[in-house]
Order: sequence, then C-alpha cells, then structure tokens
Amino acid sequence: MNPSNPEDVARHDQMVSLVERMLDLHKRLAKTKTAHEKALLQRQIDRLVYELYNFTEE
Repeated sequence: MNPSNPEDVARHDQMVSLVERMLDLHKRLAKTKTAHEKALLQRQIDRLVYELYNFTEE
C-alpha cells in the first residue's frame, strides 16, 4: 500500500471497515441463542467475506 495514493488508502480503509464489522458480527454470533438469529448473523458474515475478497456467487 502506498499511503500517498488515495486509491490505496480508500481500499485499505474499506478493508479495515469490513473486518471490523465482521469481528463485531462474530462477537454477536457467539452470544446469540436462537438458531434463526445465528443463521441471519452467519449470512451477514458470509456476505462480508464475499465483499472483502471480491467473490461472486459463481
């Protein structure tokens, strides 16, 4: 990463944001009691992983 390149900084900031959101969801998942709520949280985590690594559904 080149800190003087605004595109690199933006990508870095987006990655940090996604990881922080994912960590928060994992904490919530650990405290969740119902299977339905766990499934919802896991779907959100999966979506963030796809976004973080630029995966597609294919």
